[in-house]
Amino acid sequence: MRVFIALLCLMSALDSFGGVFNTSRCFDLLCTPQYIDNLREDARFAGLFADSVFVAGVADINSNCSASRLCNLYSEVNGDRTDISKCLITIQHLDSLASEIEWAKGILTVQPQLAYVLQKLVDNGYSEYWEQTVYPKLKSHIDNYKLNQELLDGIHTNLSDFFSPESMPDTQSKIFILDIENAFNLSDESFCCTPLILNPEIEKQLRLNFMNVYIHENLHNLHLSPELMAKLGELDHDSFYRSKEEIAQKHGEGRNEAFVVAAEVYISNKLGLRDWQNVYDEFSQYVDGSLVLAPIVYVNLHDRKPGETYNDFLLRLFESGILKAGAIEASYNDAMSAIRSRVAWK
Repeated sequence: MRVFIALLCLMSALDSFGGVFNTSRCFDLLCTPQYIDNLREDARFAGLFADSVFVAGVADINSNCSASRLCNLYSEVNGDRTDISKCLITIQHLDSLASEIEWAKGILTVQPQLAYVLQKLVDNGYSEYWEQTVYPKLKSHIDNYKLNQELLDGIHTNLSDFFSPESMPDTQSKIFILDIENAFNLSDESFCCTPLILNPEIEKQLRLNFMNVYIHENLHNLHLSPELMAKLGELDHDSFYRSKEEIAQKHGEGRNEAFVVAAEVYISNKLGLRDWQNVYDEFSQYVDGSLVLAPIVYVNLHDRKPGETYNDFLLRLFESGILKAGAIEASYNDAMSAIRSRVAWK
């Protein structure tokens, strides 16, 4: 019994780091076909690269789905994040679990290859490989990241204030550090990213602070009502907004993302994580500058009333005509000019 309890503690430790960072052996397994070359130097997988069926299966998978799309589908069907055996069962039944998901059709065409490739990886020791090779690398990046606890406390205070008078949900958006080279959101508003983002020098190159990401992902828990989303849909009649929204959606963003970005930049600026130049750059460069509602919302946040939810504040922007079809381009230009003037003033 003591050994069993110790094993459970170890398994828990392998997947969570103080409520901020998480790892997931299942997500890493799903990403492996896209990063298959990472396994070439490991002797336990040598035979797989000589298996023509395996190699062809990997090629078929990578031609029909990316790691991000696959992880999103796995999240959509509530796949287990830590148990490899459960992951394999989910993939084996993916055709039935995801049959009603329209965007998953491309992935389902290679479900047999996916089941075969992942099973072969596990049969050849992927679990041990992850624990012995992948996890120590991820843990090293996480351990070496100097998490500013005072700043983290300040972030939680500001998030709580921003959510008020509503409460932040008990379940927070998770941030998974995976053995990948990019970053992507999951459908449940969690975030998967490369451990490189925990390197301060890489952060500077990417113009991205990990704490900004942490704030952003937790803000996805803000309540946005059906009424607000209906108002947002009415903006499709605005040609300027619609053209920008099309760009955003090609990046997998759009719709309520502008509201989240506006809130994140507001809190980050308040905490000193973004100066005015960074604020301007974020709105003009993030997703090719397509989230045109974000700066409009941002420059009006100082008018949010005490005790007013963020949802009701946004509805008021629609009711007052600040967000109105036919006026978005002018409002956007005014907002960006106001932010640019603060850059010049500083």
